Amino acid sequence: MINTWNESLLHEELKDRYCSDRAQKEVPLEGSICDVVNPDGSVIEIQTRALGKLKRKLEKLLPERRVTVIFPVPQNTIIETFTSEGNLKSRRKSPSHHSIYKVFEEITGIAHLLPHNNLTITVVLSDILELRKDDGQGSWRRKGISIIDKKLVSIHKEYHLHNREDYLDLLPQSMSQPFTVEELRDQGVGKAAGKMAWVLRKAGILELAGKKGRAYLYKTANVRATPVTE
Repeated sequence: MINTWNESLLHEELKDRYCSDRAQKEVPLEGSICDVVNPDGSVIEIQTRALGKLKRKLEKLLPERRVTVIFPVPQNTIIETFTSEGNLKSRRKSPSHHSIYKVFEEITGIAHLLPHNNLTITVVLSDILELRKDDGQGSWRRKGISIIDKKLVSIHKEYHLHNREDYLDLLPQSMSQPFTVEELRDQGVGKAAGKMAWVLRKAGILELAGKKGRAYLYKTANVRATPVTE
């Protein structure tokens, strides 16, 4: 049966998973509604895409509270398509697969907040079930099929990004420095390499180290560099 709730099944499942028995859900704080507030006052936010949407909320909360952002990344996606009457039409695996580096495509809007003593981003590498409906109302790329909801199937691994070292640990071990975005891409980061380099430079974790031809070179910053403002 296709979900018709206004709230995402995936969002609700993750909220239930990371909410302790003593925690409260949907709590107003600093002019915003927080997904989960723990007994110690720390906050858990579930964000299934576009982490930049949390920018204003995080700017208000981080000076006084510890915040953990839960961000699911689909390592594998199973797609179930239903007819307009709600009957299962097809079930298949998506050819798209993602890794931890997907987070850098979604995190650009809060790069200026990284790293922060009160902020942890927990990337949940998961298998996701995507529910679709053949109703003629969806994107032309999907031939009019609408995405109705997403649901958690299983979790493969969690990555906890909190301090400078956590982000540096995501650089491929085989990577020599300085390096270009193209070299970072070829070492396994893939198409997210450009966003990763930009985010880590914005956060003062990487810094420029000259150029190689027309390409910028990056290296680990010895100390937290002055945030990049452009």
